[in-house]
Amino acid sequence: MTSSRSPRSAGKLVVMRGLITGLLCGDWAGGMRLTEVEATEKFGVSRTPVREALLEMQGLGLIELRRNCGAVFLSFGPNEIREIYEVRSLLEVEATRLAAGRIPSPILKSLVESFTAIRESGGIDPDWEHDRSLHRIIAESSGNRRLFSEINRYGEVIQTVRDIVSDRDYGIHETSADEHLAILRALQKGDPELAASAMRNHLAQASHSAAEAARFMRSRRAAETSTELN
Repeated sequence: MTSSRSPRSAGKLVVMRGLITGLLCGDWAGGMRLTEVEATEKFGVSRTPVREALLEMQGLGLIELRRNCGAVFLSFGPNEIREIYEVRSLLEVEATRLAAGRIPSPILKSLVESFTAIRESGGIDPDWEHDRSLHRIIAESSGNRRLFSEINRYGEVIQTVRDIVSDRDYGIHETSADEHLAILRALQKGDPELAASAMRNHLAQASHSAAEAARFMRSRRAAETSTELN
């Protein structure tokens, strides 16, 4: 499917993902700073998408913008990842509750078939395609545009974290098909509370996996740095 992102929004995403990657991998640490000029040179985009990315990052609590200083990075590690997932859980659990009974049966059936195939193939979901589809459909079906927008905003951070850790083979890429199927079965029953509970359980497991992967990455980076110094 062809992306509908404008060049400016694509540039903003490049900057955001680059900054989040640097924070997660330890290239930047809390207290370090980055100016707009440095960011434009580093990511090869104009200052407009850089400004938009920095404002978005500030809204997510990842940086602090200071006058005449630029962006100051805040701490971002396992604890911060858990906090982001806690917010994501609040948003998506409610979206799941609202979506129960609103998603057409053929769509739910197709998703069940997809995740059943994933489970039978060993749990691999290339590029998180079906995972993202499920969460997007639930958010859209909540009927609340503000809720949908906020879920999308946090989704960019979540997807970046998942891309980083899966690229480095930390085991997080194997999504839990059983957890997704539990959500879908509850939605098929039209049971809002059961569906919300299944989503809450799924995101709790995802939060733990992401935080542990981040912890492992930090430990490996620290060991590599120590080796280089010695």
